[in-house]
Parts: sequence; structure tokens; C-alpha cells
Amino acid sequence: MQTKEHLKTTHRTSLFSATALSATSMVGSGWLFSAQLNAKIAGNYSFLAWFLAALLIIAVGLCLSQVVAKYPVRGATTRSSALSHNGIFGMPFAFANWFGVMVVIATESQATTQYLAAALHSNMLMNNTGLTVHGKLFALAVLFVYLMVNYFGIMLLAKINNVVTILKIFTPLFTIALLIIAKFDTTNFSIVGDGAYSTSSAITAIISAGLIYSYNGFQISVAFASEIKNPRRNVPLSIILSAVIVMVVYMLLQLAFMGAVPHDQLLSVGGWAGLNYHSPLLNLAMLLGLNFVAIVLLADSTISPSGTGFAYLGAASRMSYAMGSAGQMPKWTISKLHPKYFLCRRSLLLNWILASLVLWNSESWASLMVVVTGYHIIGYMAAPISMGAIRPKTRFFGAIVFVLLGAILTTLPQHDFFMMNVSLVGLMVIFGAVQIGRGAKISILLQLIVPFLLYLWVIYLYQNLIFVGIISLIFYIFITSDTYVNFCKLHRDTSVEIDEETANLLLEGIH
Repeated sequence: MQTKEHLKTTHRTSLFSATALSATSMVGSGWLFSAQLNAKIAGNYSFLAWFLAALLIIAVGLCLSQVVAKYPVRGATTRSSALSHNGIFGMPFAFANWFGVMVVIATESQATTQYLAAALHSNMLMNNTGLTVHGKLFALAVLFVYLMVNYFGIMLLAKINNVVTILKIFTPLFTIALLIIAKFDTTNFSIVGDGAYSTSSAITAIISAGLIYSYNGFQISVAFASEIKNPRRNVPLSIILSAVIVMVVYMLLQLAFMGAVPHDQLLSVGGWAGLNYHSPLLNLAMLLGLNFVAIVLLADSTISPSGTGFAYLGAASRMSYAMGSAGQMPKWTISKLHPKYFLCRRSLLLNWILASLVLWNSESWASLMVVVTGYHIIGYMAAPISMGAIRPKTRFFGAIVFVLLGAILTTLPQHDFFMMNVSLVGLMVIFGAVQIGRGAKISILLQLIVPFLLYLWVIYLYQNLIFVGIISLIFYIFITSDTYVNFCKLHRDTSVEIDEETANLLLEGIH
């Protein structure tokens, strides 16, 4: 067993590294694509969209940090609802959170391959239908690099990530500066047809333009909570600092991109909605004759997504370890933590294999981004619920955050929302059958599983914002009530829900 002093001196990383982990995860493939998608959907309201998305992310992060303050455990993002309620109730949140993070690993590798294909002007890696076989093999090789970076623990990950973070922040700033210097046309911000955009466009863009996807790395420091010094202070600080830093970068990038698009071309395609660059920043740099910027962007298309990819692989392995500890995954998916590197290599390999399968069966970055974002939102919903149950005095703030998440969820495309609900129902039917096989009572399972699934179907079927707000508030009050929380706690196996690592941390007084 690791001693308290050994954990403190060997396996705990600083506030700077925690902030860097989150920041580097937020500057992944999203910055290479989201400026164009955001402009297409929100026009001049794109800046409001970035700001609103950052506020939402910070609010969710603060909810999670309250949970981590009491339970600074490995993979806290997936196990928060297992700690506040129980593993059965928390299964949809844990699955959505873990699945969303795991799929992002594949999308980051896809982004690198897609940008490289555009630079080579070759169909060898990508054609009109998506990645070719050669492209997928190349992307798998990139995934293997992610595996190697994580294989030797968080200290190697943090050292590499600190350097990558500096490069990842520098490259967007360098690109922003040169785009503004080379061409900045203020008339682009007053084009004909811009009146079609509004605040609602900004809200829609939060999901549809990949803003939540881009910001999702905020929770990486939460996943590493048990390996961060003074998690009560450093986890919320790392969330706020990284979100603010990245928001400023994204807003400046949006400004530079929208100002650099040739005005005549913008008019010829009917405004922002008609813009359709295959690899937006790279295509724009080449169009403007900024060949050096194009080279830098090509290099960064490897660095930025890879920095996010290897951080997400590390987080996903810790999340699945947490789910295994909470009885939400088969026990064979986890093993004892490595005595030197303090990680579960079996969980790491499992997530790498699953990410590889997702990659092989998908076509492009955009094909996965919106679907993944829906799962992210579901995962976020666990944060205010768990916080309200663990710290009842925070329920007012938690209710606000939960209602906002419910409203944002209704901006998902109808088909994606439907398929997400179907997948969660299918998952819980399988999970419920396994629990019945273990001797669980059907009546108890229904009371634990049905409420959240019913809530999702109700807001899917009737998406009036006032109705969604009222239903979300009623559900939140019920699900965080003492009566329901105590019912959940009564029907859980605490020896499974809180594993040895959690118990040790609580005994040490870290909380």
C-alpha cells in the first residue's frame, strides 16, 4: 500500500500542472475547426457563444470541485453520483462521461490525420467520404503514441504535457497575430444577412459548433484529483484558470478568423452560413499566402490534438477504473495500481483498444463531435446532482446549473438526442439484467434507474424552454432530496461504492 508521504512526494502534481492538463485538453482539435462552425451558426454572436459556454463550463466545474473537496478520488468525474447516491443510480452519468471522453481520444487522432490530408492535397489519407484505410492506419499510429505517453504514469504525462501546453497556447496566439496583421476586414462583421443571427444562435452554437467539445478538457484535472496536491484548493482553481485562459484564446481566434476571410468570397457564398473550408485555418492561411503560418498550423495539427488525446486517454483510464471500483464495470476491466507509476494499466489498455475501434468505424472529426457533446452534457448533469446531495446548502446553485444543462441539451439535433436516449436505455436494460442476476430486486432497480431516463425522454418529446426549465427544476429537487438520497444510500454496497483508495484518502484527512 502507498504511504501518505510517498503519495505526497512522488505521485502528486502541482496547480500549474493541473491547470496545464485542463488547458492543453481544451486546446485540441476544437480550435482548428470551431471558429468556422461557430461563425456559420452564430455570425457576430460567436463571441457571446464562447463566453456563455465558458460560464457554463466553470459552473459545472465548481459543482465538481465541491464533490472533489470531500472525495478527492481517482476518476471523480464518473464516480461522483456513485458517491453521493449509489452506483446503479449513477450508471447513466458515469457511462456518458466516460464514453464521451473515450471517443474524444479517437476524434483527436482523426483531426491530425484530416489536417495532414488537406496539406498534402492527396486522397491517400482522406477522400470525400472520410478517412481511407491508409488514413485510419495512420490515425491508429497516432493513438499508439498516446498510449506510450500514458504508460509510465502521471509524472511523465505531466512533464510532456507542460511543454506541449506552452506550444499549444503559443501556436494559436501566433496564428491570431499573423492573421490580424496580414488581413483584418472590419466590413466582414456587418455583412448582409447578419441580422438572421441572435442570442438563440449563440446558444445553439454551444453544442452544434463544438464549443462544449472544445471546452470539455476542463474536467481533466477533476479526473486526476487523487494525484493533485491540495485538491480542495487546486482543482477549482485549475478549472477557473484554464477556462478563462482558453476562452480568451478562442475569442481572439474567432476575431482573427472572421476578420481574415476575404470579403468578396464571403459575399459570394451568401455570408457566414455558406462558408465551407475543409480544414478552415489551414485553407485560410494558404488562401492568404501565409505559407509559414500554414506550416506552423500543420505542425500544430499534430501537437494540439495529440496533447488533448494523451491527456484524455489518461483521464478515461482513470474513469473506467473508478467505474470498475463502483461496480459499474466488470471487475476484470481493472487491476491493482502499478506500484511505481500509480495507474491501472489494464484500464489504460482497455480504453486504448475501445478508442481504436471507434476510430476505425468513423469517418471524420465532424461526424463524431455533436454526438459526443450530447454525452458530455449528460455527464455534466451528475455534477450539480452530486453536489446538491453531498452539500445540501449548495442546492440552489446546483438547481440553476442543472436547469441550464437541461435547456442546452434540447439544442441537440433531434436524431442525435433520440439515439443518445435509446443507447442509454439499452445500456441500463443490460446493466439492470446483470444486477438482477446478482440478486437485486426489480422494484428497487426501477426506482434507481427510471427517474433520470424518464426525465430525458420527457424533455426530448416536448422541448419548450419554459416546460424544460420547470421539469428540470422539479426533477433536481426530487433527486437531491434527503428522502431519495437516503433511499439510494440504503440500497448500495459501500464496500464496492467506496474502494480502498477512497477510504485511505478520507482517513488521511485530505478531504
